[in-house]
Order: sequence, then structure tokens, then C-alpha cells
Amino acid sequence: MRLLNRTILILAISFLVPLSAYADSWSCRLGNDVREVHMEQTTSAPLPCQVLYKKLTEGVEDQVLWTAQNDAAYCEFKAKGFVEKLESWGWTCVETIREETAVQ
Repeated sequence: MRLLNRTILILAISFLVPLSAYADSWSCRLGNDVREVHMEQTTSAPLPCQVLYKKLTEGVEDQVLWTAQNDAAYCEFKAKGFVEKLESWGWTCVETIREETAVQ
């Protein structure tokens, strides 16, 4: 019975999350500071892409760390590597799900 309830819960949650949602952003905390790393596309296609770094609590402008025109895996590789680096510096990062948006 528990398995059935868990399966129903998982299915219900999956219908609540928009089909355009994806998990390619991270929210990182250290003390009171919050930073975010996002992989973004300028169109609905996987390329071009960019890795955006936001220092939300520090009053600093967003930074584009990397961009790619030819290799869709490049942004993911760089973003995940940067999150690992933040974690090695003591930041606690969690993957977040957000709705897909095109970069302006």
C-alpha cells in the first residue's frame, strides 16, 4: 500500500511541474550570502547557451561566465564544475527547478 501511495504522490507531483521545467540551476548559500548558477539558452534550441552567475545578496551585477555556440554539453559541464568549486569553498548548493525562459 505504501508503494502505491508513493507512486501516486510522485505522479501527482510530476503533473504539477510544467513540462518546460528543467533542473539546470543551483542555489548556493554560505552564511547569509546567496549565489545562483544558471544554464540558459537564448532560444528554445540547446544552443547557443551560457552560464550565468548571480550574487543575489551582495549587490553585484550578474556575470556570464561561459558561452557556447557549438557544443550543447559545454555549458552543463562548466556549470556543474563551477558548482563543485563553490562547494569546495564551503558553499552549500542545491539543484533547483525553474521554468524555462529565454535570455533577453
